[in-house]
Amino acid sequence: MTQIKSAYLLTVVGVGIMGITVVLGAVRALMFRAMFRPGGFNGTGGGPGPGFSGARQFGGGGFGFGLTNYVTILGLVIAIVGVVWLGLVLRKASKP
Repeated sequence: MTQIKSAYLLTVVGVGIMGITVVLGAVRALMFRAMFRPGGFNGTGGGPGPGFSGARQFGGGGFGFGLTNYVTILGLVIAIVGVVWLGLVLRKASKP
């Protein structure tokens, strides 16, 4: 029974990592689009003129788009391994 719990836990961790990184990536993409709107983030102007903050373009804050993609792929691999492991354990447990 502990192998089944471990397989479920691994699958949930993989799906959780993927979910978090997908949400973070979507939020970062929306923030990136808001940079180029006339009002900007706080209404001070956001186009490539005054108020342009190009440092955010490639993740100047430290958690850029590339790292999010790698963590999403890692979460996907963990989830796939967890599902395969869970399938094998459940198949073995169902045999008489």
